[in-house]
Amino acid sequence: MGEGSPIPGKPSPHRKTNLFMKINRIIYGFEKWLTIALYTFMFTITFAQVIARYFFNTGWAWVPEMVVFACITMTLASASTGVKSGVHIGVDVIVKLLPTRFKKYSDIFANLCGIILYLFMSYLTLKFVLYFKDMGQLSIITEIPIWLMISYMPVAFIFMAFHHMEALWEIFIKRKEDIREFEKELI
Repeated sequence: MGEGSPIPGKPSPHRKTNLFMKINRIIYGFEKWLTIALYTFMFTITFAQVIARYFFNTGWAWVPEMVVFACITMTLASASTGVKSGVHIGVDVIVKLLPTRFKKYSDIFANLCGIILYLFMSYLTLKFVLYFKDMGQLSIITEIPIWLMISYMPVAFIFMAFHHMEALWEIFIKRKEDIREFEKELI
C-alpha cells in the first residue's frame, strides 16, 4: 500500500513531490556549502597573501586570479540560493495594484519567466564555456584552462531554473490540495 495514499495499493500522490523536494534540498544544500567553502577559501588565501606580503615581503602570484574565479563561482551559487529563498529584489508595484486573486497568476508568470530566462542563460553560458574550451585559452598565471574555471556558470543557471520549477510545482500542488479540501468540505 502506498504511504499516504487514499486508495489501498496505489502509490501516494505526493511521491513525485517528495522526490522533487529531495532533489531540491540536495541542490540547495550543495549551493550553501559551496558558498561557505568558497568564501572560506577566498578569505584564507587572501589573508595569507596579506600576511606574506607585509611581514615576509613575499607572496604568491596565483592568489588574485584564484580569488576572482572563486568569487565568480560563489556569486553564482549565492544567486541561486537567493532564487530558492526568494530574497532577490522583485518589482512588485504592479502586482500589488492587482486584486489578491491575481497573485497566484502573477507568481506563475514570474516563475515561468524565471525558468525561461535561466534556461536561456544556461544555454548561452554553455556556449561560452565550449567556446573557451575550443580556443584552448589558459589563465595567465596558473595556466588552468579558462573553460574549466567558468564551467560552473551553466550549472548555476540550471539550478536557478530548477528553483523556479520547484516554486511553480509548489503553486500547482497547493492548488490541487486546496481543491481536494474543498471537495471534502462538500461531501
